[in-house]
Formats: sequence, structure tokens, C-alpha cells
Amino acid sequence: MEIDGMESAVDLGTWLGRRQAFAAVAGRCSAADADCLRIIRGKKLYRACGLNWEEFCRQRAGISRSLADQMVRQLEEFGPAYFHLAAITRITPENFRLIAPSVTEQGVQHGSELIVFSAENAARLATAIEELRARAESQPKASEPVAEDTKRRVRRIVKALEAAFAELEKLSGLDMDLLQRRSLSASIEQGLKRLGRISCMIPR
Repeated sequence: MEIDGMESAVDLGTWLGRRQAFAAVAGRCSAADADCLRIIRGKKLYRACGLNWEEFCRQRAGISRSLADQMVRQLEEFGPAYFHLAAITRITPENFRLIAPSVTEQGVQHGSELIVFSAENAARLATAIEELRARAESQPKASEPVAEDTKRRVRRIVKALEAAFAELEKLSGLDMDLLQRRSLSASIEQGLKRLGRISCMIPR
């Protein structure tokens, strides 16, 4: 075996051994578990076994490739705190995203209190997560005020146009001199051109 291959085999054995040790602690170290998988995949250490990544996950890690990839994605997106919390409260990735600003490496910040990650705090953590989640879901999305403002502006424009058309219809029945008729006709033509240009800019 070449030196590089020997080093890969040693690295693989070290990391795989760590993963098996972590897995044996009932999920308490699943963040480190995911980190082992991330390193094995990133460095392609599984090749030292003559296996591809999918085969390695199934035969040596004892999990599916999709689950291994999911664990690595969650570690990269959320960090170790997600795994610490999930091992205690079974929080979902969707709910974690909602409360992420309140989660630190040590625990969950709930008001002025930091509830540390521990099995003894499981009930308190679950209560804090539920309250933080409900609070986050009740907050308006960033796009909602903008969308509502756009609706109001469209309604105002529609009403203004309807009022303008109504005034024009009233003028059609009045006596106007030649200068007034020409001025009104020119204004209407210019307005129609502008409306045509604006209409082309509005998405269908």
C-alpha cells in the first residue's frame, strides 16, 4: 500500500472509530457524528475501503446515503447546536430555522434566561421552543408590508382613473370653445400614449 493510501486508511479508521463511539452514546454526540461523516465524505476517505460513498454509508456507517448527506447538510446549515437540541427535544429543521436567532452554542435564550442543553432541561427547552416558534410565526413576513402597500397604491390608482374617466364623460356634454376642445384633446392623446407605455411595463 502506498504511503498516501496508508494515511487515508489510518484517517478513515480513526474517524470511523470515533463515529461508532459517538453513535453508541444514544445520539448525545450526533453533532460529532455528523462531523465525522462530513470529513469522511469530504476527504473521500471511504475509497480506502474500496467503496464509493453510498456503499460506505450502507456497509460501514450503517445508514443510508440520503441520511448521511442530510446530517452533513444540517451540520453545515445549523451547526452543532441543532444536533444538541434535536437530541433532547426532537425539534424539526423547519422549527429550528424559526428560533435560530435565540439558539447559542450553550443553549436556548428565552427572554433573559439561557436554558442550557441538558436532559434535565428537556421540558423547559420544549416549552421555550414552542413559545419562540409561536412568536416567530406570528410576526409578519418581511414581504407582507410591501405587498399590502402595493395593493393600497393600486386601489388608489384605479379609483383615480375611474374618477378621471367620469369627469371626461361629464365634459363631453358641455359646451366648449375651440381652444378648450383642442387643449382637452391634446391632453387625452398624451395621456393615452403614457398609459400605453406604462401598460407595456406591467407584467401580465
